[in-house]
Amino acid sequence: MKRIIFLFTLFFSTTSFANIYTNNSNFRPYIGINGGVNIANYTMQLDLDSDFISATINAGAKIGHNFGIELFFSHSSSNSLDIADQYPSIAYELYFQNFGFDIYGYYGITSDIDFFTTFGVANYKLKHQIDYIYSLQETEESKTRNNISTRIGIGLMYTFPGDKISMLAQYKYIPISLEPVNNLSEFSIGMRYTF
Repeated sequence: MKRIIFLFTLFFSTTSFANIYTNNSNFRPYIGINGGVNIANYTMQLDLDSDFISATINAGAKIGHNFGIELFFSHSSSNSLDIADQYPSIAYELYFQNFGFDIYGYYGITSDIDFFTTFGVANYKLKHQIDYIYSLQETEESKTRNNISTRIGIGLMYTFPGDKISMLAQYKYIPISLEPVNNLSEFSIGMRYTF
């Protein structure tokens, strides 16, 4: 909860500073949604699938022509591994969720297309769940690990005529460093609605 309050404080203090530009339409808030694939690089040899489907909701603002800030929350699909061949009735499941903020730098290619770079910080929560039979009773054991990680990325954004709806494609690299995931490569596409 303290982290959420910190992020909202950071966001609103930034928007307050940016309000001096609102008369020139240089402060443009938006909401958006992204979907994509996160490819995990594991710290050990696992038969678990390395691709995680993820969905992200975000809210942010473009300030001026070349700067923006965004808050986001993401959740991934869970990947399961049935290892009953090796151990009786054991299943392993792994997924993650994260929240944080990204800072955007925009570079106009044309009047409708922007190239952008991002740098951000996020709290990643990785959850493992193991189901097994012990003394003829089914048992579930779960473990959650947290880590603060940086995120860097690049992408392209196309803004439709009318300046309200944008589509974007981006790549982010995240050195998550949480067992058993060393880093994530995120490929996503998304849509924004600007107010």
